[in-house]
Amino acid sequence: MSTEIVEEQKVKVAFLPIGDTEVELLESTEEDGPIAKFIEKRGEGIQHIAYRVDNIEKAIEELKEKGVRLIDEKPRYGAGGAKIAFLHPKSTFGVLIELCERE
Repeated sequence: MSTEIVEEQKVKVAFLPIGDTEVELLESTEEDGPIAKFIEKRGEGIQHIAYRVDNIEKAIEELKEKGVRLIDEKPRYGAGGAKIAFLHPKSTFGVLIELCERE
């Protein structure tokens, strides 16, 4: 298991590899961080589901064309050097979805 701090997201991240899948554990590093706010509002549990994509920019454009509401219209930096972008839960039946592109 590896851990890292992502200052931009105000989180400490740990990845637990399980076959071709990973479980990502998040811990807020700041009281006002997005994960701290999520836990305060909803309690501990699953925060989002991530899908790995080959080309995040292309995936974002395709989703925009289909009318999917996005939180991020451009990728941002995520843990493990990944490019990430989130879809708005109002477009995904209340589930926060992350797109993730890793080299």
